[in-house]
Amino acid sequence: MSTVLPLARQLSRPGRQGRAAVVLPVVAFAVTTALLLVVAGGARMFLVDPRTGSDAGFYGILTAFGVLMLAVPLITLGAAAARLTSRRRNDRLATLRLLGASTRELWALTVLEATVVAAVGAVAGVVLYALLLPLVGLLPFFGGPVGVAAVAVDPLTGFAAVVAMIVVGAGSAAVSLRRVSVTPLGVRTRSDAPPMRRRALAIGGVLIAGVVLLVANFSILGQVLGFAATIVLLLLLFAGALGLLNLVGAPIIAARGRRMARRARTAAALVAGRELAAHAGPAWRRVSGMAIVSFIAIVAGCGMSLADAASTAGPGTVMSDIRVGALVILGIGFILLACTVGVTQAASVLEDRELIVGLDRLGTPEHELARARRLTVMVPLRWAALGGATLGGVMTLPIVGISLLVAPLSVLTIAMTFAAGFALVAAAVASTRPVVAGILRETA
Repeated sequence: MSTVLPLARQLSRPGRQGRAAVVLPVVAFAVTTALLLVVAGGARMFLVDPRTGSDAGFYGILTAFGVLMLAVPLITLGAAAARLTSRRRNDRLATLRLLGASTRELWALTVLEATVVAAVGAVAGVVLYALLLPLVGLLPFFGGPVGVAAVAVDPLTGFAAVVAMIVVGAGSAAVSLRRVSVTPLGVRTRSDAPPMRRRALAIGGVLIAGVVLLVANFSILGQVLGFAATIVLLLLLFAGALGLLNLVGAPIIAARGRRMARRARTAAALVAGRELAAHAGPAWRRVSGMAIVSFIAIVAGCGMSLADAASTAGPGTVMSDIRVGALVILGIGFILLACTVGVTQAASVLEDRELIVGLDRLGTPEHELARARRLTVMVPLRWAALGGATLGGVMTLPIVGISLLVAPLSVLTIAMTFAAGFALVAAAVASTRPVVAGILRETA
């Protein structure tokens, strides 16, 4: 321990990558914790609040569906926070390993650093959640504002959220350390073996086809399994479809990158194509939130159209709550998308420091560098938005029918989601320009 603590202090210094390499994961963990508690408080309200009355079972189904829709974005942001400093940590720990540091010392350093970062972020997230509570209490459910007491979580849930974030951070660090312990030279020189993307694409495509087939025959499943079991199965299928998006996303981006590189007519297209082909996984993870938000937009738009159609037959609190709930889910999805894209894009700039400096020294114009970075984000973004919307439409169509899927409110919701999502990501890309400029100034 006498050796580990001084090394931990040295490794925690920002170094060449700046303080953002330490601050960004803390911010990501804070936002993840705060939104996790908001979702947990809302779910508890719908499950135990006496105002649900005779519709308690229906509210329970809607709650489970909403939680599943937001589970993948929350996990994505939490994983992004855990991975944010993995390259910086792996580089430094691999160097120590090559210099003779023991495996026990590496494990202690890794767990200590990851635990501290995750704990600080999680505690900050609890504070942020406390600040958000008054706004959450103004949400109009059950005919009026629900109040702070209805959506507040108990101390045990808050403590569990903090522990969960710490476990995610420490667990991700331990997994990344396994590569350092086995192949420190490969990690240090970044000579990773290319993954088998064609196999992943084939497996993912078959699984998605199976999920869609099961959803298309949900009426037959209802006769065989019963209503309750069918609802549970549908919820699991929707959650599984969201998870499978990440399985097929990276292979598609890699193929698109190779095609861009072969047909490139500008330096920016060539650099972007090769970057996408070589690092399709990180490129997809940066924008995977858009695929999930597009998926949610389809479902939320149909839910809002359903509530709008039902409200014409007469006033109903449940239908109004469906409309508000759809907007809340979509709003939280946008917040998660903004945080995920902002954090991962800034981290990408820090990680690609050597590439940016090398291209600058080779004489690549600054506007070409900026366009290349923009292409590495916007090209995967288009595929993510299209894939999420397509999958959401295919899975929703058998349940709600074509009339609700193409209803004006659904189309408007989807269109606004695409416009807001693309503008949000473009702003995140533009916000990294000062970071790039700072890197180039340091090496000038």
